[in-house]
Amino acid sequence: MLDFDGTLVPYASETRLIPVIDPRLPGLLERLGKDTGGATVIVSGRGVNELQGLLGPIRLPILGTHGFEFRASPEAAIELESTASDTRDMLDGLDRLYTQSSAWAQKHRGISAERKALTVVVHFHDAPEMADLAYRFAREACDGNPGFALQAGRGVAEFRPANADKGSAIKRLMDKPPFSGRRPIFIGDDLADEAGFQVVNSLGGISIKVGPGESAAPFSLATSQDVLAYLGSISMQL
Repeated sequence: MLDFDGTLVPYASETRLIPVIDPRLPGLLERLGKDTGGATVIVSGRGVNELQGLLGPIRLPILGTHGFEFRASPEAAIELESTASDTRDMLDGLDRLYTQSSAWAQKHRGISAERKALTVVVHFHDAPEMADLAYRFAREACDGNPGFALQAGRGVAEFRPANADKGSAIKRLMDKPPFSGRRPIFIGDDLADEAGFQVVNSLGGISIKVGPGESAAPFSLATSQDVLAYLGSISMQL
């Protein structure tokens, strides 16, 4: 189970919207998918279709938008953690949040707002001193939009569906083949991954934090390059 940004690809301010993908990554993911009998999955805040565009022809199970989008196998349809009417209400809420976020961002140097398919992201990568102010704005905006929750991250304050988190999605996935009955390994780097680490730990799995900082994960790797090396070594042993 692999987070994407900061785990499989490095964070970089100038490439945060379009990540730089190591040319080794697609082949490595393809081998892992085959070697694990299909039990290799991307667990990301990015949407399923966005990730599929970045991965190209490589098709894997994907838990996207912090688990709000659930695709348990490459051939499966994307399941959403909401009904059709709830999804329409959510999209209306995202429009409101994007309007609010864009107006707020225009008042502060180094801040920008991004509208994704199912989330809105306030970026302050270039103004880290604005973190507290950005989180305060996001919490207040969530108070007026109860269907959404603040997801703090590295250089971002993100509005995600309130009923989505990586831990719940991972727990759900572990009840489905080919994941059921296996020991989960989850690698992630950010605050959004902590819920996943906690679930994996509770299942007797292995959780690995990429980069510095306190974490529920008992193991760590320094960089995304170390992640690729580690995954390569796993693939050789399978």
